[in-house]
Amino acid sequence: LTPAASAADLHPLAAAAEERLTDAVTALPLVTAGHPYNAEALVHGLSPDPSPHPQDGPWHQVRLLLRLHRYAREVLHAGAAPVDVRLLTAGQALNRHRDASEAAAAAAQAARTPRITPATAYALGVLHADQRHEVEAARFAFQQAWQKRPVSAP
Repeated sequence: LTPAASAADLHPLAAAAEERLTDAVTALPLVTAGHPYNAEALVHGLSPDPSPHPQDGPWHQVRLLLRLHRYAREVLHAGAAPVDVRLLTAGQALNRHRDASEAAAAAAQAARTPRITPATAYALGVLHADQRHEVEAARFAFQQAWQKRPVSAP
């Protein structure tokens, strides 16, 4: 940062970060995330495609934009930013989502190992299914947190 950075008006940039977050959340299928353990996520199962689950990308993007928005709020309020409990709860849900989706992807990748024993393949399948259920539970938690009115803690 340069000495002139403290004089820069960061409000437009913070507003842009918030707008990007709002747009990204609007694009999420929050109606589908209306159930804590949504079995639709397990329809695809262990496909031969090693790429990440196609629905996870937009949720990961929202997680990054939410963090960017929180950081922008912190900078604008110079350490005296009111803590938005809704943002914290939504961020925790998205962190759980990321962890579970990465664990499911790792289990799926491990299950594709050549010459894997049937017992190990079964255990990895159970782990994969469990983590995909956790993904859906985290999406539900995010949806519940996001739809609450913003509340600031003292």
